[in-house]
Order: sequence, then C-alpha cells, then structure tokens
Amino acid sequence: MTMRNRILIGLGILLVDLIIFFVPLTAFFLIYIVIYNPPWFKKFLHDLDNNQTTMEKGDRSGSG
Repeated sequence: MTMRNRILIGLGILLVDLIIFFVPLTAFFLIYIVIYNPPWFKKFLHDLDNNQTTMEKGDRSGSG
C-alpha cells in the first residue's frame, strides 16, 4: 500500500467521522421547538417561571 493510499484512507475515515459526529443537535432541537411549538416545552417554561417567581417572593419575605 502506497503512502498516497494510506493518506486517502485516513482522510476518508476523518470525513466519515466528521459527517457522523458533527451533527449540531442543539440547532436541530431549537428548530424543532420553533417550528412545532410542543406543549411540553410550554409547560416546562411555565413551570420554570413559576419556580423562579416563588423563589423571588421567598427571598423578599425571608428573615434577615
């Protein structure tokens, strides 16, 4: 096997690795959220906001 073939095989393996594992999962997830607007995500945001509001009220009325 010549050095040229070894380099080409190495580059091929590298390209396959980049194609398979360089998938921007967070970008796909955000696109899904924006396009479909799933109810579970709305509930997550609503619950997150309620928890933050509850914590802020607790901080204001806490002993100190």
